[in-house]
Amino acid sequence: MPSRRFSVLAQALLAGVLLAAPLPAQDLGTLPWRHIGPSSFGGRIDDIEAIPGRPSTIFVGTAGGGVFRTTNNGTTWAPVFDRDGRSTSIGDIAIAPSDPGIVWVGTGEPNNRQSSTWGDGIYRSLDGGETWTHMGLKETHHIGRVVIHPRNPNTVFVAALGHLWGPNDDRGVYRTTDGGTTWKKVLAGNNVTGAVDVALDPDGRTVYAAMYQRQRRGFGFVGGGPGSGLFRSRDGGDTWEPLTNGLPVGVKGRIGIAIAPSQPNTVYAIVEAKAGGVFRSDDKGSTWTRQSSLNPRPMYYSQVRVDPQHPDRVWVLGTYVHKSIDGGKTFTTDSTGDRIHVDHHALWLNPNDGNHMMLGNDGGLYFTYDGAKNWDFIDNLPIGQFYDIDVDDRDPYYVYGGTQDNGTWGLPVRTYNGVGITNADVINIAYGDGFFTVTDPADPRYIYANSQGGRAYRVHLATREERGIRPVPADAKDTIRFNWSTPMVRSPHDPRTNYYGGNKLFRTRDGGESWDVVSPDLTRNQEWKSIPIMGIVRDSTTPSRDDGVSDYGTITSVSESPRSQGVLLVGTDDGQVQLSTDGGAAWTNITARFKLPAPRWVSKVLWSQHEARTAYVAFDGHYDDDLAPMLYRTTDGGTTWSAVAGDLPVGHSVKTLAEHPSNRDVLFAGTEFGLYVTFDGGKRWAHVGGALPRVRIDDIAIHPKHRDLVLGTHGRSIIVLDDISLFDKGAPVVASGEAALYPIRPVMQRFVTRILPTPGARNFQAPNPPPGALITYALGVPASASDTVATLKVADAAGKVVRTLRVPAAAGIHRAAWDLHYDRAPGVTDADEGWFGLPSGAWVPPGRYTVTLAARGREVSQPVDVSGDSRVEVAAGALEARHAASVRLAALQKSFNDGVELHKQMTAERERLEKALATTPARRDSLAALVAEVRQQLDSLGRRFGAGFGGPKFGFLDLDGSMQASSTRPTVAQERTIEQLGAQLKVDLAALNALLAGRFAELQRKAEGAGVVLKAVVVP
Repeated sequence: MPSRRFSVLAQALLAGVLLAAPLPAQDLGTLPWRHIGPSSFGGRIDDIEAIPGRPSTIFVGTAGGGVFRTTNNGTTWAPVFDRDGRSTSIGDIAIAPSDPGIVWVGTGEPNNRQSSTWGDGIYRSLDGGETWTHMGLKETHHIGRVVIHPRNPNTVFVAALGHLWGPNDDRGVYRTTDGGTTWKKVLAGNNVTGAVDVALDPDGRTVYAAMYQRQRRGFGFVGGGPGSGLFRSRDGGDTWEPLTNGLPVGVKGRIGIAIAPSQPNTVYAIVEAKAGGVFRSDDKGSTWTRQSSLNPRPMYYSQVRVDPQHPDRVWVLGTYVHKSIDGGKTFTTDSTGDRIHVDHHALWLNPNDGNHMMLGNDGGLYFTYDGAKNWDFIDNLPIGQFYDIDVDDRDPYYVYGGTQDNGTWGLPVRTYNGVGITNADVINIAYGDGFFTVTDPADPRYIYANSQGGRAYRVHLATREERGIRPVPADAKDTIRFNWSTPMVRSPHDPRTNYYGGNKLFRTRDGGESWDVVSPDLTRNQEWKSIPIMGIVRDSTTPSRDDGVSDYGTITSVSESPRSQGVLLVGTDDGQVQLSTDGGAAWTNITARFKLPAPRWVSKVLWSQHEARTAYVAFDGHYDDDLAPMLYRTTDGGTTWSAVAGDLPVGHSVKTLAEHPSNRDVLFAGTEFGLYVTFDGGKRWAHVGGALPRVRIDDIAIHPKHRDLVLGTHGRSIIVLDDISLFDKGAPVVASGEAALYPIRPVMQRFVTRILPTPGARNFQAPNPPPGALITYALGVPASASDTVATLKVADAAGKVVRTLRVPAAAGIHRAAWDLHYDRAPGVTDADEGWFGLPSGAWVPPGRYTVTLAARGREVSQPVDVSGDSRVEVAAGALEARHAASVRLAALQKSFNDGVELHKQMTAERERLEKALATTPARRDSLAALVAEVRQQLDSLGRRFGAGFGGPKFGFLDLDGSMQASSTRPTVAQERTIEQLGAQLKVDLAALNALLAGRFAELQRKAEGAGVVLKAVVVP
């Protein structure tokens, strides 16, 4: 749903507040974004909550895609956080035990990944998730747990971790007793120690909290320190005491807590420490016993759960799901095997049935109803976390991309299936953590993909044969460092030439069969493992040392100029920008030219497609807790650089950048929190929202032929804006009382089928683009309140109007679609849907048409070229023959519908007469015989002019639908059917007109003599 503020601000914009002031922060909220999935795999899920006693209502919090809610046990889902939430990274969800309409969401996932997006505090809903209000704690950034008092929903505890990438004071355990109006930090750590977990005893007074010292930098991670520990309060959070009796001594890391619901004195903790593992207390935390050493990858998991009925049945989440039935002493993992994805973060257990569970992991969402013996993957949540995307040249074209922990995938941007894009259309290309994909225009049978560790593949799309092409240095002593997301890009000058970035740049000219090293080490080549974090020099005793960072001092982005072959820009994770103008023979370090206060991670380098000496560089400072967006441009080949981040908000780090293909001043920036567009080269930026959530956008592709804007999001899979021609001339702005119609791209007639017509509501179906020509127009604020009409008229080359569309007339940007058909025959409506779907007029012949927008008292026009379906070979004269037959059939349909209307009027008047005569028996009896005769004849003709199955109307619609479903000339049977329908219609109309002129006219005269005046029947 478009945001309300768009309508107000857009009206101001369209009223003529052009670009003299900064671009308005409206969402361009009416742009028709398509969420195309896929959902055949999921993305990281951080929390799952369901309403006790009503477990079919479920809330799912994702690492990057926001909050989804279902009220029908996962049959359908709605993203309920998009409108009101300012971050799509979710840490925890809590439903008030005393009022299920009260739901809290803490933003910012607590999983400490190098790809984790931060949040902006905590939100509350008082209507079951329909609307949300921000309730503060903005700078906590990552929230590990939210718990609500069992009887007083105004008392809430929050475990806030604070900034992941640097120190800040907004961290610890927070409590509100007034529903979030005010907050008090009741347990404080320090500026690097926050709270990761909190648990509340059913008594409402005993509270447990896990404090956690941790920090990530671009070059490493420290997941523990003296600040970490377990604490208890016995007075509802007013005072706290450390819990140490039986727990590990020394440095600790992340700790998870769980209270046994059926036996609250029993508490479990999973503790990261040298002698860590699973611990149990049976006296509310006063003493602890080490049950097991199990503690898988603590900085990423540390989640423990207890069965609601059995205090000895314990679940520990990790790479696998671990189950204990003896209070945590021994665990098994064979309940999961290879039937579910790995890396588990969320587990919900039905409080009334411990066999009913919901599991969230890096692969998505699973349900079980038999205690984890069997799992059902919920494959209708499009929450994939894409790192990079590419598009190919086929039609329909495919989008390819690599995803977090779910491999590399491809899917069509549209299908010839009338239901849209389904999971059956999606192809899996490679495994692992997928990153870059590169298509091969020279040989579209192949695609290049890579995964972690610099692994690279050339994959045959039909057979899935996978050829490993990771570059290996000629000298075995020459160690190559690869980034987690190793950049791989195709040369714009040679489709067989690809570049691959380690700490050196590699180039292949033969599809990866061999590689040349075309640079020295382009990084600072620091001894990164010795750089302190939080003052700690990392060694083998450091908790979760450098988890997620396998190398540092690596290339993160590569670009070759489309205008000048061999002109290269390279950016690195340690803040270096390097330039070569001779294909890599020589390099110049130009980092100092940006005049940054400190090195910053380079997220994107991009040479302009418009000017040979123009390029862009984006730095992402959040890896150093610097949240200012940094984007620079050069127009002199890299000698000087100027900032073009303009008014991008703080915190919206730039992840990627794309140029409009025909307007150098229009740029699209993918940021940590959504998409921004500038129309003036970077001075002013506008957020693009509406149906596009504030999800992190890691890559942008603009299809060179179709000019679609394709987004690779890190949490909502692939999102597409079809045809960005409205931005060709800059901002789509019109003044008050004005109207604009934007260029219409050429369109091909497509014959679609309805495969999978009854799959049920749970089947994922992403929409195809509207069929036919996409028509984008904008309207200024109307000059008067009565200006409420807008129409689109389509005319052929001779100027004859073939289609008229009534379209929205409100101020703003709109999109309509002409389905490439003539107007329907008069009298045909949507109620006449048949075997072939909604009825339509005949296909228009290929050719050039003119679309005219009539609105605001003026008319504006644009041409559109229509071609036939390229998949179909059409014999000479076939289209003309089909068109002629369609015109004949349409004429018959009009005559038939005229007959229907005439019959309807005559029947209505006969019924009115009978009703009037019912109160005067004498008059009724005098006309009874004539009335009965007219009724009998009308009833008989009604079978010819009715809408029943198998009747003439169905025959017209069925024949029309079957003819429109093919591009060939009508068959002999179809031509014969037209003749037969026409002949029968001639007989039927003659009979109806004879009745009208004869006995019906006589009835009218006699009725008038009896004092009943019938209305005149209007012959159509």
